[in-house]
Amino acid sequence: PIALRAAVIITFLFSPLVVFSTISLTKSPLFAFAFVWWFGIMYELNCLDFKQKPAAHTIVELIISVCIMLIAAKYAWYILAIQFVLMIISSRKRWKIWVLCILLPTILIHGAIMLAISSGAIINGDPIESRGVQLQQIARIAKLDPKSIPHAAKRAISPIFNLSQTAEAYTPQDADPVKSSGLQSKKVSYRWRYITKDDMKKFNHAWLLMITHSPIVATDALLAKSYGYFDILDVPYVGPEYYVNTENIKNSEWIRYWLPEWRSAVSSSAEAWSNTPILGWIIHGNLYVVATLLIGVAEIALRRWKTLVLHAPLALLMGVMVLAPANNFERHMLPIAFVFFFTVLMFIRDSVCISCRNTCRQSDKINCDLVHDSTRED
Repeated sequence: PIALRAAVIITFLFSPLVVFSTISLTKSPLFAFAFVWWFGIMYELNCLDFKQKPAAHTIVELIISVCIMLIAAKYAWYILAIQFVLMIISSRKRWKIWVLCILLPTILIHGAIMLAISSGAIINGDPIESRGVQLQQIARIAKLDPKSIPHAAKRAISPIFNLSQTAEAYTPQDADPVKSSGLQSKKVSYRWRYITKDDMKKFNHAWLLMITHSPIVATDALLAKSYGYFDILDVPYVGPEYYVNTENIKNSEWIRYWLPEWRSAVSSSAEAWSNTPILGWIIHGNLYVVATLLIGVAEIALRRWKTLVLHAPLALLMGVMVLAPANNFERHMLPIAFVFFFTVLMFIRDSVCISCRNTCRQSDKINCDLVHDSTRED
């Protein structure tokens, strides 16, 4: 449909989510644009008949997009590994393409990164960064229900966190203050200077003890940290203007002097648009997340399993959002927002194809009945 094609072009030309992301030299936009590339090639291969051989440039582009995704984001290898298994099951005839373009790059790049980390060439990230949900649950329990914390949990977690400081640092929207990171002033709740691997081995056990003794508060912490990704009425915790006029830019040595008034004006305009009821929704990532979920539910109801396999990475990305440190942070929704209209096009195309197929079947049945009736008359 022309309207949807126009929506795709307009979105990529004028949406602050897209335009502002292009000027950011950070991992999330890089992953998002590589994901769009990869997602499009996967759909192109899906539309290609099994008897047709993909063009050489398509194979090369698929490999490049996979490599960029792996370099841009740590969690990319989880998504690609799961997608490889799903594609092997649903599209076995193209197993060589999936091995060459998905499995081998994932093994080589992820393996090389792990090797570099083990050799000391690359500094590994702090494992606490991926535990946003657990941190928020611990902090909320320490703040609202400290008496429920068992002594065993306190002993196990005290080398890792100062629970009193953790309780004071807790904010429902963001786990950064709890893990003593981020740009804002912070309390030292996370003992990152002194923690050991042996201390971290006790973390999961201490967390499990705390949430089992205070399950309601723990559930509230999870919902408070992630609900904004699935609530279109929730204004972004960090909006699309984030990349235009951040604190890093304001505190930089030279870039802050480059068109500061323009940056402020553009940032203020985008923020005002974002805060406008209803009209602001179209530049909020959570609108596209919710709409994508509805499309996924429709595909399950209609039993379009092969299309659902292609959309599985979108569901996995929603899991990444929930586990992210902050609630309703636009950058975590970029891949889903970027490919949303392509997802709609895919859904409409499948619907038209199925409708045509059913019409042809009915036509063949009518013709068959007419032939049968004429034979009986003869």
